[in-house]
Amino acid sequence: MIVKFHPRGRGGGAGPVDYLLGKDRQREGATVLQGKPEEVRELIDASPYAKKYTSGVLSFAEAELPPGQREQIMASFERVLMPGLDKDQYSILWVEHTDKGRLELNFLIPNTELLTGKRLQPYYDRADRPRIDAWQTVVNGRLGLHDPNAPKNRRLLVTPSALP
Repeated sequence: MIVKFHPRGRGGGAGPVDYLLGKDRQREGATVLQGKPEEVRELIDASPYAKKYTSGVLSFAEAELPPGQREQIMASFERVLMPGLDKDQYSILWVEHTDKGRLELNFLIPNTELLTGKRLQPYYDRADRPRIDAWQTVVNGRLGLHDPNAPKNRRLLVTPSALP
């Protein structure tokens, strides 16, 4: 499993929700697992903040997970990402994508704390990356998932993306 946060977060709520589910909500291979797409879109649209949402993906090499494991991973990720927050303090949309030949659990979080209306910053890279990376390593090890950081899975040659 790989955890990736998207650098986006500005603009309206229609863009990320349309990407996850399709403009007509009929994207092939997309399934809403948790959350209400229209509620999340409205929360993002109503946000007065510059960075209105946080989004990302848990990407698995495995095409399927055993029953109940997907929900267990999602709940664990939410606890690690937003420690100290109760479920009623934030909104999150989980959408499963299976159209790329692997399992992807996409998440979309409006950056607004629901009870106070104040700004919510679920992920700040410099502070949160070590914790999220540690969680990824623990979950991959405990559940026997494909670990991209394991020595046997590392690439022998890494080429920079900005070659002439």
